[in-house]
Amino acid sequence: MPTKSWERWSGDAPRVERGGITLIWNPGIPLRKDAEVFRVSASDAESAGHHHPCPLCLALKVRPETVPETGNWSPRKSPFALGKLADAIKRVGRLTNRGNNLWPAVETQKGSFDGLHDGVREFFRHALERYFEYHEAREEELGALRFLDGWVETLKGPDASLAAWALLYETRDGRREIRRLRLSTAHASVTSWAYIAAHVAGEYASQVPVQRIWVTEVGLVDGIEQHLLTGVTRDDAQRLYEEHARADVFAALRGEVKLAGRSCGECKFTGACDSLARVDGLLQAREPGPWTRSVSASDLEAYERCPAQWYMEREVHLPRVEEGNQALLRGLAVHRWIAHAHARGVPCSIADLPNPADLGRLATVAGGIIDPADYELAYPFLRSHLETCPLRAGQVGSLTAEKTIYAYDGVADAVIATKADSYWLAGDTLVMREIKTVQVQPEVDDDQIFSTFLAVAWDLVALEAGLSRHHGADHGEVQLEVLSPDSAVVHTYTTRDAALMRMARGRVRRLARQWISDQQWNPLPGPGCSRCSVRRWCGVRDEYESSVGSRVTLGAASGSSPAIP
Repeated sequence: MPTKSWERWSGDAPRVERGGITLIWNPGIPLRKDAEVFRVSASDAESAGHHHPCPLCLALKVRPETVPETGNWSPRKSPFALGKLADAIKRVGRLTNRGNNLWPAVETQKGSFDGLHDGVREFFRHALERYFEYHEAREEELGALRFLDGWVETLKGPDASLAAWALLYETRDGRREIRRLRLSTAHASVTSWAYIAAHVAGEYASQVPVQRIWVTEVGLVDGIEQHLLTGVTRDDAQRLYEEHARADVFAALRGEVKLAGRSCGECKFTGACDSLARVDGLLQAREPGPWTRSVSASDLEAYERCPAQWYMEREVHLPRVEEGNQALLRGLAVHRWIAHAHARGVPCSIADLPNPADLGRLATVAGGIIDPADYELAYPFLRSHLETCPLRAGQVGSLTAEKTIYAYDGVADAVIATKADSYWLAGDTLVMREIKTVQVQPEVDDDQIFSTFLAVAWDLVALEAGLSRHHGADHGEVQLEVLSPDSAVVHTYTTRDAALMRMARGRVRRLARQWISDQQWNPLPGPGCSRCSVRRWCGVRDEYESSVGSRVTLGAASGSSPAIP
């Protein structure tokens, strides 16, 4: 295993008695090519400062020419949808630099979104208008703004650079603004991103001397800005970077620990990483999809309801409008309380559950992480859980709660995320338990529960495909705990049931094969459209209700009963 050292970032690295500091990177994985070329973005440094889920993944990312040894696997990136919007904003900037009027240029660029998914196109057109409404208002404050760049970069040595993916503008008298795009609303928190952005904005070469620098976030859903740094000088920007951001830059470079997590789908080492459990064939795909993907049971459930909603919510992350309801709030509270309680390693008891009216004790409920009003909703369900708590004496020695298990299906080239509410080893069995809350306990058998909740089939197939083996178990068991205010029922399924496993594999296969090959993500109008969190961007959001209304009207006109959708 080669060990590399470097003295880089000339004039920028911390120094010891005028000598450059030596940094050692020993990733502990085989490298096909180890090139000391470093490209750290403001987002990379910010991520390092917020404890990136996999330090090694980040260290590989900021070394664009370093290639890990992965056999015949190589990463395949998904299209970067937001890049289309940024490109349109840059083209508007170049057009106005040449003397074109702003709003005709904006209208022209809306056509560049043709061919995108309908929902993405709708949002991008909206976002382009909101962005330039802010831009126009900003010019009234600062004067005419000339567009400079959309990838602002400064060299820190012959093979090292620091950059920010942001939009940089300047006035004729040297006032500069660098803007970060937020899909939804702008953030007010100042992180290392802002300090790096100010620094690279100050170092960017143009014919106008830098006077002052603003670092701004612009929310694309509303066009409202947050000024993170206001009118700092170039020297201020350099000092702030050194004091508050440079350590995060070096943290991004030093990452050696590999941890399975949400970044695995974008990592250069995924196909060979031993921190991921191997579950080859879980999705039962005939071949990989168009790029390396990540998927969970909830993804497939969302995709089954409406491919367009899944794509807009989970793949492109368009702004959402969430409507809270009692069922959702109580479910979240139940899961939080049980996870907190199970982390103690002792059975849940009535002594852990203060009466909701006992305001003096509510601050201690689940470490104060549950809102008292939500706890009141969850209270009767938590009382029901006491009888089925898996930590009751003699049942379980140790238990892991609310932890996502990440795995890799090499056939589908997909990262698999499985999050059980709790799991534990019982002899040679890995047990995974899911929890659902209902207002009235359904009068159904195990087969009906299996058909209703995809998570049961998903967990069974994941256990059979490799999760049991990865955790040292011979086989697996899935438990679905259904809690109502007055009872708790646990439905149990085992991977040893051959007939059950055939059904589980068939259900996962049907959905997964559709999902992995889909590149259209067409909407599926239905009753859920009225509650869809991204309906604002969907062109057929009212189609289902309109069709139901038409059938009702026709039925009434003919004297017959209204049609049932």
